Amino acid sequence: MHDAAVNFFQMLVQAGAVPGEDFSCDGENQAFHLNERCYELLQLAYPDVNWDDVFECFPHDPNSAIEALHEHLGVPFVDRLINFIQRRLKELPDSQAAWYLRQLLGGIEQRTGLQLYSLIEETLPLATQARLSWLLHFEEVELCNLWLPDLVFAAGGTPDDAELSDEGCWLSERGMELLETLWAGEFELTLASPQQP
Repeated sequence: MHDAAVNFFQMLVQAGAVPGEDFSCDGENQAFHLNERCYELLQLAYPDVNWDDVFECFPHDPNSAIEALHEHLGVPFVDRLINFIQRRLKELPDSQAAWYLRQLLGGIEQRTGLQLYSLIEETLPLATQARLSWLLHFEEVELCNLWLPDLVFAAGGTPDDAELSDEGCWLSERGMELLETLWAGEFELTLASPQQP
């Protein structure tokens, strides 16, 4: 299985797909999650393969994946996260909102395989949908750490589990566990509390 996964990963990359953006690997469930662009790249790169037949054996039901995640966390994570995102889109300037969205949506998809963009888009008014799409392609991003506590709180964490300070975001052990369950990416993480020496 490991060799097959590595070979498939190499096929995706050779087809032009970008890891973490066009596809992600869920090691726990031994699964790959592909977006539409990745699927199209596969069809172009390997036209002799009937990809519809290949993937027909692996039906994907995002609702069951979300239900399983909610059951695991004990809270309606996706609904809570959408509420945070809607609020932040109203509050943050474009450069910070772009960073916030990319960290959340990209990191969650990379870790869990859930493509939250379409779920979020369905809940927004048309004008906000347009802004959301525009922000995901916005080039002048500015660091905004609000995504980190929002992710932890949406997953059932408390203010004791994630606290913003001038130095960054401090996470408790539980906060770190929630983050590692839901998010993957490059970020400097510290397990500590601002009150601790």
